Amino acid sequence: MIHECIKPFFLIVGVLFISVSPLFISVEGFVWPGIEKILGVFGQLMNPESLVYINPESGEERSLFPIIFKAFASSLTVLGIALVISFSLAVLGTFILWRAPKKIYQLCLSITSLLQSIPDVVFVISSQMFLVWLYIQTGTTFIKLAGAGEEEAVLAPALVLSILPTIYFFQSMLSLVEEEKEKPYYEMAVSKGLPKTFILLTHIMRNMLVRLSYQAKFLLSIMISNLLIVEYLFENFGMASFLLTYSQPPVFFVTALLFFVPIYLFLKGIELSLYFFTREEVSL
Repeated sequence: MIHECIKPFFLIVGVLFISVSPLFISVEGFVWPGIEKILGVFGQLMNPESLVYINPESGEERSLFPIIFKAFASSLTVLGIALVISFSLAVLGTFILWRAPKKIYQLCLSITSLLQSIPDVVFVISSQMFLVWLYIQTGTTFIKLAGAGEEEAVLAPALVLSILPTIYFFQSMLSLVEEEKEKPYYEMAVSKGLPKTFILLTHIMRNMLVRLSYQAKFLLSIMISNLLIVEYLFENFGMASFLLTYSQPPVFFVTALLFFVPIYLFLKGIELSLYFFTREEVSL
């Protein structure tokens, strides 16, 4: 219990250390910035309403709030939609292949394993190039490809971001279903004459989702790393691009905390769900 309570503290301290680290680096190497600069960062954090970020191109200062909430909403919306799309497509694909011949099932499993070996950036850039090519060929934008402010693209970056997680989910689900079919309860259920679809929904799917949840942190880390590329390509004003563009220590700290705390809480929610279903304590 104490260990779990300390984790958020370490998260905040870790983000703080990363935020102030640029103060210790110069063109000459590592330097001591002086206690005044370090205390100055803490002083600014005590008054978050006065925080400003500086545009690196124009040099113009702007208030961090409430603009940061727009970036927060943009990133979380794209991330959430991508997660729902990828999971839904993977589940649908698993259901379709459930009754497919074993050779087709194994072929799809091999293809998804091969696709996982391709670098993330290839999927991201290729998919955007495909959308642009589709627009050139048809003259029609089926979905918004770029924009700014209220006209910012949402569905297109979410679709691009969902490609790799879909492959990962699909390959994992196919592998886990194969493993579940080797267990004694499956043969017993089949011998009793239970429909295979019923077995999939009531037993295999439940066990599969529990085991898949253990990999949530890894999957989210992939999506977050790709989010930066997606936001850059689609010119979205999101948290990932905000973190790299505006690196002033207090601004970086607030932005990173606002971005990673919801993800941390989401993982904790998965841990509680796993405990509810398995009665085993899990640390993601």
